[in-house]
Amino acid sequence: MLPLLVVLAQLAATQGAPRDTNVYSSEALRRMIGMAADSNRLPPASLRGYRSHIETETALIIRDTLGREHSAEIEQIASEGRWSRDGQYALHILGYRSQNVGVPYSALSIIRAWTVPTLYGERLSLGVYFAMTSRSDTLVAVHPFATDRERFYRFSGGDTVTTLRIGTRNVPIARVRVTPNVLGNSRWGVFDGEIDLDADHYQIVRMRGRFGIAGGENRKPSRVARLTGIAAAAYVEFVNAEVDGKYWLPASQRTEFQTSFPFFGQTRPVFRVVSTISDITVTDSTNGVTDAGVTRRVIVSWAQGDSASRFADWNRELGVQSGNVHSDDFADMAPDAWRTDGPARFELFSTRASKYIRFNRVEGLFIGLEPTIDFRSAAPGISAGVSAGWAFSEQTARGGAHVSMRRGRELATLRAERTLESTNDFTLPLSDDPGFAAAIGSADNYDYVDRRTLALSLTSIVGGAETAIASAQLGIGSDHAEPARLRHGLLSTRAFEANRGAASGGYAKASADLEWHPSVTGDFLHPGVGARVHYEIADGQLAWQRVEAALSARRYFGNLSLVAHTDAGAAFGDVLPPQVVFELGGTESLPGYSYKEFAGDRAVVFRSFASYRLGIWERPIHAGRTLMLPGVSPGIVASVEGAWSELSSDAARRAAMQLGTTETGEPVSRPTDRIRTTVGAGMSLFSDLLHVGAARPLDHTAPWRFTIGFGALF
Repeated sequence: MLPLLVVLAQLAATQGAPRDTNVYSSEALRRMIGMAADSNRLPPASLRGYRSHIETETALIIRDTLGREHSAEIEQIASEGRWSRDGQYALHILGYRSQNVGVPYSALSIIRAWTVPTLYGERLSLGVYFAMTSRSDTLVAVHPFATDRERFYRFSGGDTVTTLRIGTRNVPIARVRVTPNVLGNSRWGVFDGEIDLDADHYQIVRMRGRFGIAGGENRKPSRVARLTGIAAAAYVEFVNAEVDGKYWLPASQRTEFQTSFPFFGQTRPVFRVVSTISDITVTDSTNGVTDAGVTRRVIVSWAQGDSASRFADWNRELGVQSGNVHSDDFADMAPDAWRTDGPARFELFSTRASKYIRFNRVEGLFIGLEPTIDFRSAAPGISAGVSAGWAFSEQTARGGAHVSMRRGRELATLRAERTLESTNDFTLPLSDDPGFAAAIGSADNYDYVDRRTLALSLTSIVGGAETAIASAQLGIGSDHAEPARLRHGLLSTRAFEANRGAASGGYAKASADLEWHPSVTGDFLHPGVGARVHYEIADGQLAWQRVEAALSARRYFGNLSLVAHTDAGAAFGDVLPPQVVFELGGTESLPGYSYKEFAGDRAVVFRSFASYRLGIWERPIHAGRTLMLPGVSPGIVASVEGAWSELSSDAARRAAMQLGTTETGEPVSRPTDRIRTTVGAGMSLFSDLLHVGAARPLDHTAPWRFTIGFGALF
């Protein structure tokens, strides 16, 4: 819920357009807008109401720096909508299902309704109705075709952009650009975007843009927002279709909230609501009904008993509606902080939280800054920055500088820096940890090497961020082994593990990566198949070659969810540095075994599960006036996960010894000798958010053990 609250707060800081009394760009456009206002002020007199089927998907998404989207919660709702021009809009929920990988509340805590019934009227709703108890439960903007539009907007465009073929009729589509132009203060919201009109009948075919708040102190972002880069936007895209040859009524609607908190990294939280409206049945009137048709009351109800959980007539697989669109679809409507044009922009925070504050057993507390400047229109595509910080226990400074150039979907970056890098293998997406667990509970499940780098990297987005990403890097560097300087964290006396050994020396290095369907990881909810390949080669005082590959899949078949992810890697070299050897165990790469118990120059890690939801108790649970928890949604789940590693050469065995030894002189990590596999089965709860059951290893004789935990893997 936090991203949405910040969005709403930031909407009040949206910068409005310069005040200008020149409302229309031409006299012809003024006449067109006047006719559109007459046509859209009221629903057609013969339209008494309509009934429709609505399939909606809400998604809570994290968007990373390259535009890859990772869904943490998806909820799908099938409903019947009934609108009548007396002002009532009823949504009756027929079906509901969800998937969850860590969000402890339902999106219905944020919204209670998800579509607007028409685009007629003097005022325009954002597209969702918030789960609030007050009557003001949605952001309402002045309709661009309202009677008082000239106080709020200016208009440009009006040219025909395409022609639609509807039945036997060719419909010319004219596009109008609407820009806020607020004269005086107002409590109303404003729309900033474009409207497509049926140029014959002046009905709205499509609206796409951003909502903001009118009035205020010139609508400029606060100094804090400008300095820190905090920004937010609420976007809409409403598409109408012609019904019965005379009414333009909703066919699809999308409302999306995006926020950025640069201090917490360049990842961007996104809350997306996508609806498809079909099977519209109109109720006509021959009595010349003339009331306003304004939606005054929205009523949401559920099917009786638990029938919504048993609903089976879904038109789309879970995750498809929210996954078929992307946050970059609104890039041309973005707030100033996200735009690539405009005056140069300075920010104190630019990458991830661990650049500014972190805690680990090598550095202790680290505090730093990373100010950057994006030159934007002054030097299109060019940005530069520096970073600097101090590790208090280590008494060491780290930081660097970078300059980047972006051209369309291509990005080139030259970087020189000194960093403390993790040597962990096969980590999960978005798993960067500033060290909260280390500070609180002495749980520092990473090993580190001091690394100096001067490198040029090239990245290309192929087709789109959801299709493929290719990158290459060339540079020089050096690694330096570091000891653990702290015995335990701040609030725990449990001893830290020793920092694993690393070889020191310089090298020249080249690497290449290719990701196909990068948002499909198996660990997040986006369905499909994804893959990744990485290759690197280094030569110098330290020399090695290393290749990694990953394959992921997630599919939904009704109540059945199938998930699989496999990582594999191999390292080559006559003298292998220990930091390039694969280490497994005690982390996400192989839970259930001791911390990095296994190592190898060849390694494979796999995890998979099948979950079948029983189709009962899916409905979210009220836990207060607005808070709704995920439904119990019990299911039967079985999982298999495991790993294999091998030390295939003398060089690999020597590298494993350099990682560290026990008191008896044995290496702290060893090959698995065989495939280490754990199977589990039991019950999943809250749409696979939790599991309860039993698990046992298959690689040796052992009893079943009771287990309870997050996710569906035992």
